[in-house]
Amino acid sequence: MKKRLILLAGLGVGYVLGSRTGRQSYEKLKAQAQDLWADPRVQDTVEKANQSIREKSPAVADAVQTAADKVNSAAGAGTAGTGAAGAGAASTGSKSAGTPGGTSTGTPEVKDDVMADPMRDLDDEGPSGLSEDT
Repeated sequence: MKKRLILLAGLGVGYVLGSRTGRQSYEKLKAQAQDLWADPRVQDTVEKANQSIREKSPAVADAVQTAADKVNSAAGAGTAGTGAAGAGAASTGSKSAGTPGGTSTGTPEVKDDVMADPMRDLDDEGPSGLSEDT
């Protein structure tokens, strides 16, 4: 019993001393980081970076929009037969289930929910469960 009390006392003293020195080094590191952030050279660099981002963001947004338009037009302009999405769009007649009038959106029609059936037991899920049902 005496050995346990000595061990617990030693652990307590080590914890208190360790937390004090740990806290001191944390406070020192925190003060150094704050001094670095407050340095005018760092703030000047940050401001230059922000200005550069503000200047270039419209051009980047335009480039992204152009690329997205190209992808959308390629997906809807008869590239069916290339890849899984193209083959699905060709086999379903390119009618979308969610658009009014059944207009083409370039995405295949979804016949069944690909998510797991909530009414099925979890033991029946997965490839082996699917093959048993069909």
